[in-house]
Order: sequence, then C-alpha cells, then structure tokens
Amino acid sequence: MKTLISRCCTSIAMLICFSTAASSINNTKISKVLLGPQFGNNVFLVIETKATSLPSCQTNGVYSYVFDGTTAVGKMTLSAVLSAYAAQRTVTIGGGHGCTLYGNVENLNYILVH
Repeated sequence: MKTLISRCCTSIAMLICFSTAASSINNTKISKVLLGPQFGNNVFLVIETKATSLPSCQTNGVYSYVFDGTTAVGKMTLSAVLSAYAAQRTVTIGGGHGCTLYGNVENLNYILVH
C-alpha cells in the first residue's frame, strides 16, 4: 500500500511539473509594451518571435508575457524592458511560474538584454 501511495504521489508531482512548463526565446526583440490604469500593476510584452514551448495556461494570442511593474524587481524589469524596446536591442526572455498575474498570459521570469 505504501508503494502504491508513493507511486501516485510521484506521478502527481511529475504531472504538476510538466503542466507548468515555461517558455524561453533567444535573440528576439520586444515589439510592444502595454501598460496603463486599466491593467492595474501589470505590464504586458509582445515579442517578435513566438515561443514554441508554452505552458498550458498561455492561451492569449496577442501578449507574450506579463509582469508586475510595481514591485522592486518589477521596476528594474520595466527599466530594462523599456531600454531594450527603445534601443531595439535583442533580448533573451523567459517565462515561468504559470499565468497568475493575468489568467491567460505567462508570467515573465527573466530578461537578458544583449
């Protein structure tokens, strides 16, 4: 019985891990940055290259990523995003942690400005 329960728990953990896959895109550009009062603290990004591996929650066909622009990390991220966008620099960008900020848009996890 313990073995059966252990196998079930392992299977459930693996399912959770695989269902929350994160995307990443190398050497792309930010084509749009959307923010405003109607979106609360959220900042949305549209990326030129679409990710091929998306989490199941990412069903929005327009916006690629979202992050909270009011936290300390969010303010640093917004600065990097706007700099990359204004200078049309290439970025490597990745998501993670599901779609908790805006139901069908993947949360931004990191951005590397080249």
